[in-house]
Amino acid sequence: MSPIALPEILEQPLDGGATLVVARRPGVPLVAARVVVEAGSARDPRGRTGLAHLVAAAARRGAGRRTGPAIDLAVEALGADLGGAAEEDATIFGLSAPVSALPRLLDLLLDVVTVPTFPAAEVSRLHRREIAELAHDADEPSTVADRAVVAAAYGDHPYGHPVEGRTRDVARIRRGDVVGFHRRWFGRRGTTVVVVGPVEPARVSSLVRRRLSRWRADGAERADAPAAVPRPRRVVVVDKRDATQAQIRIAGVALPRRSPEYFQAVVANTILGGGFTSRLVEAIRVNRGLSYGVRTRFSTGRAAGLFLLSSFTKIESSGELVQVALEEMERFREGGPTEEELTRSRAYLAGLFPLSLETHDHWAERICDARILGYDLQEVAGYRERIAAVTAEEAREVSRRHLPVRGGVILAVGPASRLEPLLRRFGPVEVVPVRRVL
Repeated sequence: MSPIALPEILEQPLDGGATLVVARRPGVPLVAARVVVEAGSARDPRGRTGLAHLVAAAARRGAGRRTGPAIDLAVEALGADLGGAAEEDATIFGLSAPVSALPRLLDLLLDVVTVPTFPAAEVSRLHRREIAELAHDADEPSTVADRAVVAAAYGDHPYGHPVEGRTRDVARIRRGDVVGFHRRWFGRRGTTVVVVGPVEPARVSSLVRRRLSRWRADGAERADAPAAVPRPRRVVVVDKRDATQAQIRIAGVALPRRSPEYFQAVVANTILGGGFTSRLVEAIRVNRGLSYGVRTRFSTGRAAGLFLLSSFTKIESSGELVQVALEEMERFREGGPTEEELTRSRAYLAGLFPLSLETHDHWAERICDARILGYDLQEVAGYRERIAAVTAEEAREVSRRHLPVRGGVILAVGPASRLEPLLRRFGPVEVVPVRRVL
């Protein structure tokens, strides 16, 4: 199996600690540009969760001499779409347009990142919108579960709150917090500009250098979030009395993306619960009819990660589903995969991966991902070979180390009065009002 061909990539350091990465890809006359700022939700101040998320949303509502509506018109004129989003480890702004519009594209994108004006009326409007969306989340049991399990598994770690924040914290945010976050964390130090397409690196470098030379902010010193510490077994029930089904999550602290065990974890997860023909689907859906869906994944950040199982079931079968899931996880930890499972999963992953690298946008996102999470792009080139080399023993060993069979958190969302008796066999149950996790 031949390595995946990387595009021609030029990486240049820029003044003040910024980095430019240009990837030349011939073909479609489009260009994809991204700006990565190493400041995400892990930088949210205590009591102001959701701040990085709000900064990302508000930055495009006014920048330099452009108002929000003027930015909208400029983006529309490019036939493009301008996005900004915070993750745990970074905030990313992106824009794609015809390559002929490269100077205007970079000027607009870098204005939004470097000189947002954060108009008071726009910040206030977005603030109200975020609070309304968080209130709406309370009506969606699956969303409640996804948000609650992050805090339950990570605890006080910087990753231990949803990127969107909690309602009580978002309500405290003021425009001064938004401006202050940008002033402190956004700067040339730790910022990466990524440009992918049929472009000349020298021309891109000239445009970016000239634009960033006007950005006087150097940004704060960066330090990675600490490693997360595995926690003893916890059972948490989020009391949502109107729920007619139970949302179930099982999670535990696991490996970061740059772990040398990453590829083994990908293969092991695909066999256990990451695919439609996985062991957990067979045990929970096919054999027992406990749920229409069950899925597992390793969610990996720069400093830490989670193993996460997600499912749903009738309230009265919640305990059974958890028991079956834990038994299957334990069985996989002890015995590992069969050679047939291993061969099937490796072929599936190797065949699927090239589909994620077909466009300029795909490559821009992959380059950003490598910068944020701290891995080498050569891992992309050798992905299929690394997957094909995973052995049954390696898959078993990574499962023994990272599946939360005895530790981690078992979390259910639904009426606590009915769920608590069904789940107490797994440990003392903590009942949490739904309003506390949102």
